[in-house]
Amino acid sequence: MRMNRPRRSILITLGALCVLAFCLRLGAVLWLHSWLKPDAMEHRSIAQSIFDGRGFAFADFGYYGPSSFQSPPYPVLLAGLFEVFGRDTPQAFFAAMVINAVAGTATVALTYVLARALRGGEAVGLLAAAAVAVWPAQVYACTVAQAVVLITFSVTAVMGLFYISIRTGKLAPWIAFSLIGTLAALTEPAFLPAIALMGVIILFCKQLPLGTRMRNAAVLLTAALVVLGPWTLRNRRVHGAWVPVKSSFWVNTWKGNNDYASGTDRIALTPDQQAKLSGRLLSATDEEVREKRADGVHAYDILSDDQRKRLTGKSELQREVVFKEITTSWIRAHPTRYVQLCWQRLRKTIWIDWDNPKSYSLVYIISRAVLLSTASIGLLLALRRRWSLGFPALVYCSTLLLYTLTITAARFAIPFEPVMLCLSALTVVTAWQKITGKPDGATEGNWAREPNQARAWPT
Repeated sequence: MRMNRPRRSILITLGALCVLAFCLRLGAVLWLHSWLKPDAMEHRSIAQSIFDGRGFAFADFGYYGPSSFQSPPYPVLLAGLFEVFGRDTPQAFFAAMVINAVAGTATVALTYVLARALRGGEAVGLLAAAAVAVWPAQVYACTVAQAVVLITFSVTAVMGLFYISIRTGKLAPWIAFSLIGTLAALTEPAFLPAIALMGVIILFCKQLPLGTRMRNAAVLLTAALVVLGPWTLRNRRVHGAWVPVKSSFWVNTWKGNNDYASGTDRIALTPDQQAKLSGRLLSATDEEVREKRADGVHAYDILSDDQRKRLTGKSELQREVVFKEITTSWIRAHPTRYVQLCWQRLRKTIWIDWDNPKSYSLVYIISRAVLLSTASIGLLLALRRRWSLGFPALVYCSTLLLYTLTITAARFAIPFEPVMLCLSALTVVTAWQKITGKPDGATEGNWAREPNQARAWPT
């Protein structure tokens, strides 16, 4: 059957945007020489241990042993690349960043699908996809050997698949939703509450027959057992306790809540440091970029001698007990300061982390301001036009609450940028309609079609 002209035009446009997205991401990796300083956090050490045949293990505080400090997907991926390209080689990290670029490119296409699934028109979908293709934070995220790009891909896919599966009632999109959603939760446990809640909420989704709801709940439970079950059982065997994903909850909560805490795992920058970084907002030399990429001072640096003695030589779960005691005692003794840190974390997650040297980029600050302002207007427009926002709101609010109460970081906001850019695109398209004076439905390609008339899935 011959493809109609509008659909062919959309596919060509999306293809061009995907090519642009890949070139920008790979270009950023090449320009920054990111494979030489991959910024892989604990993933690197764990991948080395896997490659060396010592299993999923990590060394910290003088103890080396089985670890669940990080979740398995990304360290296992790195270990596989070490097998192909050599242990800890620049080639292996370059390959990891190429994978990031591919995943980031796929997110561009998924953003179009998401915008349409939310009940946006074709123009909104294409504009949102174009924004993700060139958005600075999305491009820059590909230059580090971390899981954030894969998480962004997964979250964007899950949001779109949820609505497609609900509206069609078909099994295939729900299976994809369940598998990708539980894999996202395995990679980033902050998404676990939202995915778990969907197993309950789907039972009350009256759009679907009771049999379909029961089937979907069973599929999601099966996916959780298949994806999360083996790792949880492994943790039970090596730790002697039930650890669903990570054994780093209390250490991370302590990093965000102590006498010197800034709400993240970094100590607050001094006014002199902030002034120095502010004076280099427009800097783009290799030397300045490397300086901004420096880790800075982290929470471990302010542990007291007594605290270090209590932690040294202990296993991960034993250290979790110590950090839980330290953290809960501090919160009980400083309730007002804890509330202040929660408010600070909320602002840093929504806005920017001003204690992270990487945030001192004029491009990042301006793009973040544009995103927040246009997405806020777009949210009001979307509510007025009855967009489907329930599931994205559940995912965003549940993770935002967790980050607010425990610890946050600049990278935590990146997975939500595609859905926010869908709202921003709605703002721009609506403004264009007002400026040109074209009534709804007057422009070819769904530029002005009412969302409640738009198809949720392009056919």
